[in-house]
Amino acid sequence: MLPAKHFYMIRHGETEANKAEIMAGSLDSPLTNKGREQAKAVQNIVKSLKIKPKAIIHSHLSRARDTATIINQVLNVPLHEDKDIAELHAGDWEGVSYDECRELLKGWVTPPNGESFSEFGKRIQRGKTYNLNKHNGPILIVCHGGVFRGFGGLYNLMTPPMFKNCHLYEFKPAPHDKHFPWEVWTHEVDNIKKRSTIFHDSEVSKVPMI
Repeated sequence: MLPAKHFYMIRHGETEANKAEIMAGSLDSPLTNKGREQAKAVQNIVKSLKIKPKAIIHSHLSRARDTATIINQVLNVPLHEDKDIAELHAGDWEGVSYDECRELLKGWVTPPNGESFSEFGKRIQRGKTYNLNKHNGPILIVCHGGVFRGFGGLYNLMTPPMFKNCHLYEFKPAPHDKHFPWEVWTHEVDNIKKRSTIFHDSEVSKVPMI
């Protein structure tokens, strides 16, 4: 589905919408002070990586762009904007509470007047394929919780509805793994690196995402 290449991916820092527990989707919800501090904390993590990102790709939404800019203060690598890795357009559910749109969080439900998960998946696939092929060496993708879910969906994996803000994931190619062709690791403060099974343990959908 995607080029079997090494890359990093992280969700943006906490936003005003996250704090209020409402669905932002394509709305441009800014980072909170906590969100900016979360992004600053990632600086020490990326500085300690043995193989550092050679470029940072972020969506056009300010929460991803600002998170990327803060992280890049210690990397000083090229920053590239790509709308294809923006959050799902959640239509009528944008600006409403998580409680009111639990269907969207549970599965691949198309929000009223929004983007279908099939369209979303194709967009993510296009954006990731382009950027993984364009850049030499690993890239860091600064994106959104929905993009993590959509990435899993490309492999028919029903990943958890929420991914933590500013939690750095590393994807190492594992081409012989037919279930999900990457080893997934998380990087935390104090040089702590842990194997993550968040994708491998996800339920496999009987209905393809795209």
